Amino acid sequence: MKNKKEKGEVLMDQNEKSGMSYIFIYTTFPTKKSAKKITKKLIKRREIVCANIRKHTAVYVYGGKNYDEKEFGCIFKTREDKWTAVQSFVLKKHPYETPVLMKVQIDDSNAGFWNWIDENLD
Repeated sequence: MKNKKEKGEVLMDQNEKSGMSYIFIYTTFPTKKSAKKITKKLIKRREIVCANIRKHTAVYVYGGKNYDEKEFGCIFKTREDKWTAVQSFVLKKHPYETPVLMKVQIDDSNAGFWNWIDENLD
């Protein structure tokens, strides 16, 4: 997305934007390579417009055992109408047996952000 701010751009509630609903989807991956592979496929399929991928440490319990490992958190930017397709694709292709997939509703943003999502998903 361009870093240039439109002059006079204001925040816009998503309800003011043609009734569309926008979301972030959070998931994690064991490697940067696996995160980028799935992200690129979702973008090609026009199911997401962007993903922020960041390395972090995950401390968790799985199968009764404690873990402390590096992994990559990923935030997908998309619309609500793409949720089912993204969820289905990620669950089929994800390297984890039980990946996290959290949908987060976006209540407010600048109109340029909404437009950018719409222009690249339709």
